[in-house]
Amino acid sequence: MFYTFFATFASHMLHFPRLNAPLLPLAVCLAAGIAIGGSSIAGIPVVGIFVGVVVLSLLVGRWPLIQSMGVWLCFLVLGMLIAPHEEERPHRYVRTETVISPDDEGFNDLSHWQRLKVRALQWRGQLVTKFRTLEGDKEAEAVLAAMVLGDKSALTRELRTTYSVSGASHILALSGLHLSIIYLLLTRLTLGRRRFWLVQVLVILAIWAFALLTGLSTSIVRAAIMLTAYSLFSLGGRRHAPLGVLSFTAILMLLIDPHSLFDVGFQLSFMAMLGILLFCPLFERLVPVKWMMSHRPVNYLYELVGVSISAQLGTAPLVAFYFGRFSTWFLLTNLIVVPLATLILYAALTSFVIPALGSVTLWLAGTMNAALGWVQALPLSSIEGLHPSLLQVAMIYVIIAVLYLISYMRFSVPSYKNRLCL
Repeated sequence: MFYTFFATFASHMLHFPRLNAPLLPLAVCLAAGIAIGGSSIAGIPVVGIFVGVVVLSLLVGRWPLIQSMGVWLCFLVLGMLIAPHEEERPHRYVRTETVISPDDEGFNDLSHWQRLKVRALQWRGQLVTKFRTLEGDKEAEAVLAAMVLGDKSALTRELRTTYSVSGASHILALSGLHLSIIYLLLTRLTLGRRRFWLVQVLVILAIWAFALLTGLSTSIVRAAIMLTAYSLFSLGGRRHAPLGVLSFTAILMLLIDPHSLFDVGFQLSFMAMLGILLFCPLFERLVPVKWMMSHRPVNYLYELVGVSISAQLGTAPLVAFYFGRFSTWFLLTNLIVVPLATLILYAALTSFVIPALGSVTLWLAGTMNAALGWVQALPLSSIEGLHPSLLQVAMIYVIIAVLYLISYMRFSVPSYKNRLCL
């Protein structure tokens, strides 16, 4: 009975109809191993356990399901092997920026990568200064600096509270949304020549240059890796599997830096993307595709609603756990800020070439601040004092996963459209 249960579970994970995510259980097992940590189990070193599991997985090749579960166990033990020590976890992500400048004596002692990052942050400071020379609303300037360059130093506590209560904090934190908008702008400037390899290389170099300029936050790195994979698939003229790309990105980032798992930005970024990739197809099945294609404005609004709810399902338990808050008007907020954020980013990037657009960009940012202030003032704009335990958060995700599986089987969901949604 024990074997039958796990064989059935493994079979569904490996051959889940059209889900096409063989790397997803590997990413989950690796993350679970890092979270568990530990240098030994029952007195046996993790290295010894890892070697033993690898050998056993190779020996049971005649039983694919058992071998698959062995590979999952390998990633679980590998995560435990590379996990940081317990005392390192709480202090790892106290972020500091530009504590040294190129003129300081210790600058030459840094690695080439660290020196490049310091210079990039210095360039960012110069661009932030350019934003602050614009004559206009200071709060709008602060929002522009945060949205375009990732500099939040000028944001007031009141402005941060407004964005948090209204459910728009993700707009202030550079994320996949921002990088996707920039990527689409750059690809459109190439006049649709997306399969031309030189254009794709230049676009990806520009994306990574922007990621470096903004400080290489976790969500930006995640989106940059996924965009790079997306471009490589485009060059080959092949469809990409978004869940597979997301899982590969998570595995790569965790192997490079296991501490990333304990970064709140890492958790929110990946859970938001996972929610979008899993739940958006469910929303698409509720309305006939042909009808949606013949009503483009309605289709845009419906997709925006679907993406907002899907991302909220992925991140709401974590937001409640870390910040003790649930924004009840998150859907209205996203209907306001996503179109405005797109216009603001386009106008801000264009203003570097056409300075006259700077005043327009400031006006758009001020309009968004005013709109979010109105949302904040609505009755029951947020539920405060939520502090679920880690076990409660895990159980909420289990419930969401069960509901997803039931809905998946009910609607026989196809794979998510081959669209850019980072």
